[in-house]
Amino acid sequence: MKKERTIKLTCERARAFPIEKALAKLGHFPTKESDKEAWFLSPFRSETQASFKVSKKLNRWYDHGIGKGGNVIDLICLVNKTSVRETLEWLQNGQNSFSFQQPLFKEDKQDKIEIKYVKELSHFALGEYVMKRGISILTARKLCKEVHYRFKDKMYFALGLANSSGGWELRNKYYKNSSSPKDVTHLQNGNSRLIVTEGMFDMMSLMEWDQKLMEANDLLILNSL
Repeated sequence: MKKERTIKLTCERARAFPIEKALAKLGHFPTKESDKEAWFLSPFRSETQASFKVSKKLNRWYDHGIGKGGNVIDLICLVNKTSVRETLEWLQNGQNSFSFQQPLFKEDKQDKIEIKYVKELSHFALGEYVMKRGISILTARKLCKEVHYRFKDKMYFALGLANSSGGWELRNKYYKNSSSPKDVTHLQNGNSRLIVTEGMFDMMSLMEWDQKLMEANDLLILNSL
């Protein structure tokens, strides 16, 4: 009975996990959105016009193509063809913003991010993301790249900051992650003054304010270490 109560409590917490974030983890991003809702191409079939709606306020989804909807647990069970228990494990794995009071599952240490290719920042979704954070594309390009990577047999893309050991800090609107090895980012330009920030957006905010910041200073980004 205690175990059943624990799983029930876990389900209640899991239902609060943002559907948009779960879809991003599956490799699906909105084609259009507003403050109240987001529209996606259906994760269940191939289509050219988005028919999959997510209510941000209710955190519920509805697929108009199949006439079916539900919460985030229902969605992951259907997409991944998994049980409720397996779905809870999938939601927990790798998500710092979602945790259980007493972990029921062990994290799979074999799941690693594989960087596929890196290019100059150009994707419109990432450009929109940095601009909404108050950063211009030109400033973001000075520090970051567009990184495409594979995780659990799915492809993703993100704003990427290379660290000093060859790993990447990865950010997009829905997901925050990093590839191994984890390290700080130290940009040495031969200057006598060092600017230190916690994360990449802190540094880019300073760079937006002072366009000559990178040239006039060495930079150290701690990357949450």
